[in-house]
Amino acid sequence: MAEVSLTAAFSTVPAGEQEELKRVLIETAEQIAREEALFQRARLVFTESDERCALTAELDGVKKEGVPLPLELETLEDARTSAGARAQLKEAMRLYFRRVRGA
Repeated sequence: MAEVSLTAAFSTVPAGEQEELKRVLIETAEQIAREEALFQRARLVFTESDERCALTAELDGVKKEGVPLPLELETLEDARTSAGARAQLKEAMRLYFRRVRGA
């Protein structure tokens, strides 16, 4: 199983919701690692400011993509309970991780 670490900074999300959003991001990254075997270790950084979100990643020490992945806060919130929103998030992260790896 891949080792996924996440550093997150929030400005407008209430404290209770922050842990749920972090859990969604970590679980999604772990699923991608299992399905794609793209990486064994991921260091993720998530930032949210005024409902604008971005995710950056370093996978197995590689970071070939300098542009963060923009994410919609609403999509992240929906991904907690909606399979459709979770699938959208997963596909966006999968494509971004491929760019980070240079694949």
